[in-house]
Amino acid sequence: MLTRTDTGWKTLLSGRNGLMLGLISAGIGLHAFNQFAIVAAMPLAAAELGGRDWFSWVYSLYFIGSIAGGTSAAYLRDRLGVKSSLFWSMALFSLGGLMAVLAPSFFFIVAGRLLQGIADGLIVAICYSLIPANFSSAVTAKVFAVEATVWAVAALLGPLIGGLLAEAFSWHAAFLAVTPFLILLGLFTLLTTPETGSAAKAAFAPLAVALCVTASFVFALSSATGVIGWQVACLVLGSLALALTVTTDGKLGPRLFPAGAFRLGSVLGHGFWMLFLMSAGHASGATYLALIIRDVWGIGPAAVGYIVVAMALTWSAVAMASSRIKSLKGRHFAMRAGPLFQLAGFLMIAISIDVREILLVILSQMAIGTGFGLSWAAINQASMEAAGDEERDRASALLPTMSTAGYAVGSALAGMIAAATGLTRQLSQGDPGQVAYWLYGTSAAAALVTFLLGFGVRLEAGNKG
Repeated sequence: MLTRTDTGWKTLLSGRNGLMLGLISAGIGLHAFNQFAIVAAMPLAAAELGGRDWFSWVYSLYFIGSIAGGTSAAYLRDRLGVKSSLFWSMALFSLGGLMAVLAPSFFFIVAGRLLQGIADGLIVAICYSLIPANFSSAVTAKVFAVEATVWAVAALLGPLIGGLLAEAFSWHAAFLAVTPFLILLGLFTLLTTPETGSAAKAAFAPLAVALCVTASFVFALSSATGVIGWQVACLVLGSLALALTVTTDGKLGPRLFPAGAFRLGSVLGHGFWMLFLMSAGHASGATYLALIIRDVWGIGPAAVGYIVVAMALTWSAVAMASSRIKSLKGRHFAMRAGPLFQLAGFLMIAISIDVREILLVILSQMAIGTGFGLSWAAINQASMEAAGDEERDRASALLPTMSTAGYAVGSALAGMIAAATGLTRQLSQGDPGQVAYWLYGTSAAAALVTFLLGFGVRLEAGNKG
């Protein structure tokens, strides 16, 4: 592990540290690229194989699988070891990809994406769990800055490369675009010997995992219909399933979440809630953003894609800059300012859609990205540090799952708002302003709650950036 004095970029990027960073970056890059590379191919596949009615399930089941994999990752890693669990996950991911590439019907694409979601959830959770055991807190901010850059670049290149392959060959080829990341992950897995924490082996918690998967499935059902009553029912039932997961964890079977998770008053609880709400708030607004931009301004697909990706690019740039903040006071200030940038961005984007100002949309996206860049690394680091030594690896593995769960809830909430406000009708009439205020007003409310929760998240005094 790096010592506390080894805080420079040269030390982080060289030798064993560089190889470990490469392993984690390959896993996170695979996760990000895989989400975006098939965007251009899916409409073509659905049209050819007659899968329009099942289109949303390609994404819904992927997120459900990711939650299932993420909540099981600590157990699998401790039972099989880091390398074996990663190789088995890569094999499952490859199987899902082959099912999609060779799909004779749309069902095989849906099933393949479910398998890829499970494998993806396992891979990214295992990679997160390796951060506290292999890097000191003194460089954790830089590690997350690198991963934010990897995520942004993958998000930028995914639609571009996937679209080019689909256009030059066929939609089948787009599912192969992620292959270089898979090869890199396998190579770095062979070249490294990752350390793990001193905690006892994680026990499998079947009831808690089943409740998490059930909750995510119910949320997915809400997006499968435009009936507002059904959507509200699914949102309520899904929320109840999540609440039941937290309240029964450790009481009925082994514990899945670390002690203090979701408990207000604890640093870990506040951190988990912040990650969940930041993701949910962003998803509730971003789910229909591309559709609104295209219909309101008549902009082509490529331009729409880059306006959407402006958030991720800004996140990356700000994360790199904020990783240079060394004082604990400065890092706390940046972390707590992040949700305020998001609050401003969400309100600005609603106004910009209402007044038809595309430049303001871009600036709003940059404000939202700035919020993530200022806060995300510090919240993750504080959550890792707040967990006890016996539970730190498990807490780290669940951090990306909290974000995925937030996106699932936020997407379901966006679908309910779109149905209730008549998004399609409003767009056809050229007046989506009302819908935008509902969508981004919800996002702004989540950002405000996140800001208040931020005062309960503290970095350890001895670990400066």
